[in-house]
Parts: sequence; structure tokens; C-alpha cells
Amino acid sequence: MAAIPQPPTRQCTRYNKDGSRCAVKTVTADGWCRTCDGFGRPEAAQPKKEPVLQQATLWRETSDRPLESDEAYEVSISNAALNHFIDAHGGDRRAAEAQIRSLLEDLLTTGARPAQRHPETGWWRLRTQRDKFSVTLSRDASVVTGYKARHVDRTYAQVKAGVPSRVASPRHRERKKWFLALQTELPFGMGVMTARLFARLELGFEMTEDNAAEVIEQMRDYMARAGISLPTQEGESRVTDSAGLEWTFEVLPEQRPYLVRVSWGTEG
Repeated sequence: MAAIPQPPTRQCTRYNKDGSRCAVKTVTADGWCRTCDGFGRPEAAQPKKEPVLQQATLWRETSDRPLESDEAYEVSISNAALNHFIDAHGGDRRAAEAQIRSLLEDLLTTGARPAQRHPETGWWRLRTQRDKFSVTLSRDASVVTGYKARHVDRTYAQVKAGVPSRVASPRHRERKKWFLALQTELPFGMGVMTARLFARLELGFEMTEDNAAEVIEQMRDYMARAGISLPTQEGESRVTDSAGLEWTFEVLPEQRPYLVRVSWGTEG
């Protein structure tokens, strides 16, 4: 029996957080050895403000799936999607294509967020939990037509691996620190915006740093009264309480559940 050919070894194409080039050898398709920080360029890119498209409001969730997970490696990747990836993260086209396919496979495998379709174009959109990354597919799902990342520096693979961001501002880190301190005794985690939204929807007032502890305590009491149980299975799950308030949780390996969002549930 002929030996199975091994992928060629090459130098890792990525950079560490300090801007130094990685010297480790790797055989991975995306060029990342998984031992360095994995950034595609020496320095962080500056975030760009993109215009808000009215068309985006037309996306509708669907229970249909555009592809099976193994078909992620059979679709074509458009130049637009590749260029958007490289513009956001750096690197070359080979690495961009490998990572977009890997992201698409994960989105099709987990099914964490329902797929969306645009009623006018028929295009598909798939998103990660918390909407950090998304890809769009053509009407027949044969072409990845677009890629978008809310992270201006880290790739999906880096976020999964827990690589910290290089671009968080000191103000943002301080704001996150005080809010995290309020959650030390909570059995789940959440972001500032999620707590603020709960305060608006259920409590009827705006959350501030002064009353945030009260908001968290009232949220905890509300969940106990409503009988909302925290999920244990990995992935995303949704619970709608008797008042119609929908709670969306995400569970990652070896982490406590994370409350992604609180919103009014939709019918159907």
C-alpha cells in the first residue's frame, strides 16, 4: 500500500502579540502553528466604520440549512470574501480560504444560530454566537459571497483558542473589569449590554455603574421565579419564559454558561 503523502512543512506565517515573526515549522493549511499568538500582521489594524445598510434589516431566520458540514470544502470562495478576510486579519489568500472554510464548517456543524435568508436576494447568512463572525452564501449556497468580523484583528480560530485581543482600549478593559467583579458569585457570565437590556425590558430603568449590582440581583431573582435553568450542553440554547422574554445562553468547553442576550421571543 502506498504511503499517504504528508502536507509540506513550512514556516508559520503568523506573528506574536509583540509583532515578532513566528519561527516554528507547521503543516497546517492555514499557516498557523497554534503555538504562537497567530496574528496575521505585525501590528493591529485600525477599526473601520462601515455604513449601516437598510437591506440588513430584511434578513429572516429559517430552520432550513444551506449545506451539510462536509460541503464547506466544496464551495467556492469569492474574491470579495477573501479580500474582506485579509483586510480584517492580514495574511495571504491561501490562509484566508482555509480559515473561511473552517469557520463555515463549524457554523454548519454546531447550528448554534439559526441560518438566515434574505427574502429579496435569496442569499444565506450564517453567524457565530454573539455575532462576532459571519459568512454569506449565494442563493444556491455554492459560493461564499461575503465574510465579516466584528474583531478587527483576531480570527475565529484565535478567538476559539483564547488568544487575547491587541486592540482593547484601557477604558474598555477598565469598564469590563468592574462589571466582571460584580459577577464573581453568579453561576453564569454576561456582557454589560445584556444587563442593560434586561434593565430596560423588565425593570424599566437604565443601568449605570452605581445600580448595576441591583440589576444583577434582580435578574437573578427573576430567573429563579421564572424557573430558568442554566444549560449544561455545549453550544447555544434558548429559553422563553412565561412572559415571553427569551434568554439565549452559550456554553463553551470548561467555561460557565454565558448569557448572550435577552430579548422578546418571536412567534413561529
